Amino acid sequence: MLACAVLLALFDACSQKPQTLTQTGPPQAQEPWMGAKPAFTAKGWTPGNEASWQREIDRRAQHQNEYVRMR
Repeated sequence: MLACAVLLALFDACSQKPQTLTQTGPPQAQEPWMGAKPAFTAKGWTPGNEASWQREIDRRAQHQNEYVRMR
């Protein structure tokens, strides 16, 4: 009886479906640096310019850095 329960537990573990990462929601139509509503744009960012978008992301990340904020 115990061996049967162990075998059932082992077979149940083998029957699990693989877990994969999938995107939820509608697909993104454009690259993130291509544009946004004007109310949501930062002062130093130029829509459509990937380099200025990356600089703005880096600047925002630095404001979250505790070592920089302690000065």
